[in-house]
Amino acid sequence: MPALRLEGQPVTIDDIVAVADGATVELAPDVVSTIASARRVVESVQQSGAAVYGLNTQLGAGRDTLVAADEIAAFQNRIIDNHRGSIGDPLAEREVRALVFARVVGFSLGGSGVRPELADAYARLLYGGPLPEVYTTGSVGASDLALLAEVAAHVRETLPFGAGEALAAISANSYSIGVGALVISDLRALAHEADAVTALSLEALGAAGSGGSLAPFDPRVHASRSAGRQQTARAILSRVAGGLLDDTERPASVQDPLSFRTVPQVHGALRDTTALAAAAVEAELNAPGDNPLVVLDESAAGGALVSNGNFEPLGLVLALESLRVTLAHAAGISERRIAVLSGLATPLRRAGRNTVPGLTWYAAADLLAEVRHLANPVSTSGTTLSEVEDQASFAPLAVRLMQRQIVLCRQIFAIEALHAAELVWSLETPPRLGRGTRDLAAELVELIGEFDTGRNLVAHAVKAVSSAGERDSIDQ
Repeated sequence: MPALRLEGQPVTIDDIVAVADGATVELAPDVVSTIASARRVVESVQQSGAAVYGLNTQLGAGRDTLVAADEIAAFQNRIIDNHRGSIGDPLAEREVRALVFARVVGFSLGGSGVRPELADAYARLLYGGPLPEVYTTGSVGASDLALLAEVAAHVRETLPFGAGEALAAISANSYSIGVGALVISDLRALAHEADAVTALSLEALGAAGSGGSLAPFDPRVHASRSAGRQQTARAILSRVAGGLLDDTERPASVQDPLSFRTVPQVHGALRDTTALAAAAVEAELNAPGDNPLVVLDESAAGGALVSNGNFEPLGLVLALESLRVTLAHAAGISERRIAVLSGLATPLRRAGRNTVPGLTWYAAADLLAEVRHLANPVSTSGTTLSEVEDQASFAPLAVRLMQRQIVLCRQIFAIEALHAAELVWSLETPPRLGRGTRDLAAELVELIGEFDTGRNLVAHAVKAVSSAGERDSIDQ
């Protein structure tokens, strides 16, 4: 995989995904020059003796207590050790790589004031060497201090930290940004998966009854609406093309239940809120979140160190909060479609011919209850950590809850897909399916005949739906 070269260009979510999946990172000469210029500002301020938070003063409530010049080196280690308070399960390797890369991007902007050597040391972590073990829990979303301290402790084994660098290394929301970007990537895929399942359910509704109307997906209905809604309508029509629903002579009900009819509105909202969250992630990624912040200028000193609150990523968190609510709606209409399909399959169960356990619908209802619970806001939780650190966004928790929701939604969609596939293939004459559903249905039917427990069946159906989402999809 080719290296990703940071040259001052905007970094994207796709870039984070590429690095998480193994791409290495290089710092262009101009970027190294910017980092070096910012470091000279830090060194100039240090020599002046002016009190600057975290450079020559203690942290938090000790902000007005100076650190003696001969204690600066030891102070760096104390900062790192004191902030290593994260607990819980280790992050996955992809997540650690995303976190480290987000911090490298932050360093490359110059606002951190670290030495080029330190920025390079972080970039070299992404070259296949041993990664630090970072734990999930311990950040309240006012910089991911505890998690980034684990990375800093790993780096200092080969490179001691200079004045101000320990605080610069941990004063960022790199977990929330880096892993948040991976979540956004998953959500983009999830929208395609939801469309693939819905298309198959529409065909099942049409094959087993008089439903399956394509009128709600007519592009004229969505002509003046959002991009996400238009993309969803096109995706559904594309997936069912060539199937039974294309038959304009087929008898059809006047209109389907809302869980089928409002798919463009609900899945479209998922796409639209995902796009807003993506913009929020990329805005945080490409702007320095350091405190104090090195601001370069044309003055004799070359710049200044400015105290600020850029480490508060509330805009990002609110975007994620909105997404979690949207996911609850997407999961909700899926569970309602399962109810409709389950009703149509009643004769199958009465005759003992069903192979998908009927109570998988109950499992979907249980999953949905958790998805809805996870949609509750976390940014309003509030906390007081000291007399000065009295506001927090809980961005990492917002990310973790989203990850859990995605897992649950995929299981709900898989259960819906299994109900649709079984219903379609139980008919005396299986119907002609669309180009974007026939392979999914065939794969699911094969799974239905292979596994005899709901747990194994759903787990494998999740993979089948994921693969279907990658086929015949419309780009975001």
